[in-house]
Amino acid sequence: MTDVGGLAIPWLTKDALDTFLAGPERAAALWKYPALIVLAAGVQVIFRYFWRTHLFGFSRHIEWDFRNAIVAHLQRLPLRYFTHTKTGDLMSRLTNDMVSFREMLGMGVMAVIDAAFTIATSLLLMVVIDPWLTLWSLLPLPSITILVLLIGNRIFDRYRDVQRHLSTLSTFVQENLAGIRVVQAYVQEENQQRHFDDLSREYQALNLDLVKHWGYVTPVMTVLSGLAATIVLWLGGRKVAMGTMSLGELVGFYGYLGMLTWPMLAIGYVINLYQRGSAALVRLLEILDTPVAAGYQVPGTARVSKVCGEIELRNLSFRYTPDAPLTLQGITLTIPAGTWCGIVGETGSGKTTLVSLLPRLYEPPPGTIFIDGIELCELPLQTLKQAIGFVSQDIFLFSETIRDNILFGNGGATSEDLETAADLAQLTSSIQEFTHQFDTLLGERGVRLSGGQKQRTALARAIVKNPPILILDDAFSSVDIETEERILEQLKGFMRGRTAILISHRISTVMEADQIVYLKDGRIVERGSHEELLALRGYYYRLYRRQLLTRELDALSDNGGARA
Repeated sequence: MTDVGGLAIPWLTKDALDTFLAGPERAAALWKYPALIVLAAGVQVIFRYFWRTHLFGFSRHIEWDFRNAIVAHLQRLPLRYFTHTKTGDLMSRLTNDMVSFREMLGMGVMAVIDAAFTIATSLLLMVVIDPWLTLWSLLPLPSITILVLLIGNRIFDRYRDVQRHLSTLSTFVQENLAGIRVVQAYVQEENQQRHFDDLSREYQALNLDLVKHWGYVTPVMTVLSGLAATIVLWLGGRKVAMGTMSLGELVGFYGYLGMLTWPMLAIGYVINLYQRGSAALVRLLEILDTPVAAGYQVPGTARVSKVCGEIELRNLSFRYTPDAPLTLQGITLTIPAGTWCGIVGETGSGKTTLVSLLPRLYEPPPGTIFIDGIELCELPLQTLKQAIGFVSQDIFLFSETIRDNILFGNGGATSEDLETAADLAQLTSSIQEFTHQFDTLLGERGVRLSGGQKQRTALARAIVKNPPILILDDAFSSVDIETEERILEQLKGFMRGRTAILISHRISTVMEADQIVYLKDGRIVERGSHEELLALRGYYYRLYRRQLLTRELDALSDNGGARA
């Protein structure tokens, strides 16, 4: 109805002009034409409003569904994907590319439908008025098709380059702001600014190149539309002068030709939207085409009412990629339910890799890891991860409150559970120093907390989850030995009856474990209790003696400083 109202106006103008020129006796009826034109314009306004709101709203709904689908898919992708994909690139796709895709669906589809109907109907009415003149007015149109074919692919390639570079620019800004402490500490502000200037200039150059190619489209289309109007004015004017066409018919024909101008320009606009939107869609679909983690592809079928926590590793060997060297080799280990296992070893010996396989952050080979006698891949992924409390050495806190961060894994925990977890993690005294205590906003990545406070917050987050299996991957590296000892003393009661795996560079952390394994080059080279490993006088013994000597020297240094 929007286009019908618009198309009616030139026809009414034609009839009004012919009626007025027919003679004074018919001029009395002329008042009805302005009223009909106003009515047609009113219909056009009303239906254009509903047209735009409903079609644009439709594109917004698709954008909402598509954005949610991508975020949900990202949540299920394997951890390896995020080690090779930059955060800034993903953010650029979810913002700029998503907007381009929405505009293609909204304004692009609306312009196509509007232009197609307007062109078809206008041409039909022009043929009704004068077929011969219509044919002449269409002569410039093939040039538009040629222009579309020549410019379209170039615009697509250049817009894809623009989006890729925007991802690079976004990644640089995100990393620069996230690492602002390092930037300022190493006095690299000017170097980072220069690097950003270079990236911005390259982004500007790519955009200018895109605009240069896009700039050909609209002027050429305008010239071609003007050429068609010139042909109609010349040939139509001659026909009016010869009396083979009325002045009203020429004005009406010219009006329909003018209505073709917007669709002609809309073609170029839609080309731009389509090239941008299709390039953006390709980048978005690259995310959705990435296979999800194996645990989501083939859900475990084992029915488990309760996880007790027995862990068994059978000849476990693992490499991160098919062409990478083995990180773990022939690991065979049994951790009975309710016992502690300490893991020590040199940096890069595979300790973190080993415990990352248990919650399937990385996918272990089949038949190598069992929990309560059930192969890991047979356990439903949600059941498995709910049964494990994991404190990694790379602590991440959200920019929410302390309360939100601790309750992240157990939103149903009570205030008493929250306070108990904070007490066990020796965090209560630190929280009380803040004005808003548990409701203190931490800022990005927990910037308001020290390294030790972050680790204790992460420990409280694992404790409040109340899991049957607790994994602490070097979770005390940022706290002093005295605080670590107090935490471990507090945790003894909590970990009673739970399976615990403690990874540490400090012997003091693992010495009370039921069994201790020493990893070297991805292999277990020693295992046993603290006393048994000391009796072997091997790797563990040498590490213990080294750390004991270091503590004695520190104590002597402190005493010497006190006497001085």
